[in-house]
Amino acid sequence: MEKLYELPDGEDVSESLIRLRKRVEDLGVEVEDDFSEPDHARFIGIFEGDEITLYPKVAAPFACWFTVAHLYGHMCQLLNKTPRVERSNYLVLQLGKTLAPEDVQLIYDHEREAAEIGRKLIAEVEPDLSIEMDKAYCRFFHADFHYLINVIETANSGEKLFELYWKREPVPRSLIEPDPRPLIDFNKIAPSTDKIVVI
Repeated sequence: MEKLYELPDGEDVSESLIRLRKRVEDLGVEVEDDFSEPDHARFIGIFEGDEITLYPKVAAPFACWFTVAHLYGHMCQLLNKTPRVERSNYLVLQLGKTLAPEDVQLIYDHEREAAEIGRKLIAEVEPDLSIEMDKAYCRFFHADFHYLINVIETANSGEKLFELYWKREPVPRSLIEPDPRPLIDFNKIAPSTDKIVVI
């Protein structure tokens, strides 16, 4: 039976997570660990301003690895408050609301862009990332997206529910390509004051 966040062929991202955290910190983003158990279900991490907080007590290294990359992507998006960014951030807080198809697409596009920025960050740290890890990153993104839509529409959440999405998510035919733009150095800009929770 597959364990939650189990990686193929026993791959381990612990060392990659250390390198990823160092690269993010070089880009002016502080990464802290909080070993408490947050009240939220499957609450992996948050960011506020130029700081990411991870909850490693409730998330495996692989989930933290994905989350550091993904939250860095969202931090970059918030520097350019487009209508899509503002609408998506509004929609993800509307629990128990049925989404229109165009809103699901908007959230997907927003989340996908954050994942592409995160993949660019990973590419800098792990230029020889294995195809299996690339597939796992992509699967985790899609499982997380489908889970997020379910949380918005039903207000149901939790680690067991996410586990079903992760377990059932197939490997997509195309992987997430790294964003072509240069990574943003937060040492050179004022951070956003927004706070984002990855559920």
